[in-house]
Amino acid sequence: MKISEALKKYRQELALSQKEFIQDIISPSQYSRIENGTQEINLSTALLPLTANHINVTEFIDEVLPDYNNDDENIPQDILATKVMAAYYNNDVDQLKNLLNKINKLHNVQDLKLRTNLAIIYLEQKEKQITPALKKQIINEFIKRDNWTESTTTLHLLEQSMLVFDFDQISLLMNSIFKRYENIQEQNFLIQDRVGGICINYLYVCYQNKNKTQAKKAFNLLAKLPTTPELFIYQLLIKYYKCLFASDFSKAKEVKDILSTYSLANLAKNLPY
Repeated sequence: MKISEALKKYRQELALSQKEFIQDIISPSQYSRIENGTQEINLSTALLPLTANHINVTEFIDEVLPDYNNDDENIPQDILATKVMAAYYNNDVDQLKNLLNKINKLHNVQDLKLRTNLAIIYLEQKEKQITPALKKQIINEFIKRDNWTESTTTLHLLEQSMLVFDFDQISLLMNSIFKRYENIQEQNFLIQDRVGGICINYLYVCYQNKNKTQAKKAFNLLAKLPTTPELFIYQLLIKYYKCLFASDFSKAKEVKDILSTYSLANLAKNLPY
């Protein structure tokens, strides 16, 4: 099923008009063209009305993925990125390598190539083997964008490349994030989700470097995230890291057990304690 077809299906199931469904996220005329198939929409934009209407994003993605599975040349980057993310959280290195072969055949997807390479490196626990050339490519992605904090592409790369930088380098980048998204509660869901993920990964780095000062900045930003069901995972992870920094390891384990109970065992396994 095409993204446009799936959007229409879910909207009709909710018995909403197009205007009610999009809630001023995009213009009604633009959305009408999307549903009619006369205008393309990327997955990131499609997620906005889904989350606004409390639609299960995973189910939506499962419906649209099969339509692209046998069309590697025309598969949208967002779909490939979703497959990469799913393979990473499933610890499926073979699938990641298969996806990387497909991605390497495409043009203008440098950031996705880098993220996929990093996912493979992390799962194979070969962080120490990250080459200077790969580090340079990642750094260049930030340098070439004047307003890199505004780019969801660069934000996604930052989320996955924390371990590439030394602590001073990553903290410099994070200070830009803290400043830009001081009012994170006013951003759309995708930005909130991405910045939330960045801050959680940064807490991992802060814990490894025993730096409570920088960790506090991440906690302060995370505290401003809306307490919606879609972002509930961050509430659990905030509690987990607060327990770690307080050396309350028994409560930290309780949170890990909760994550494992809700089919997030792979995520729990990669936490630092």
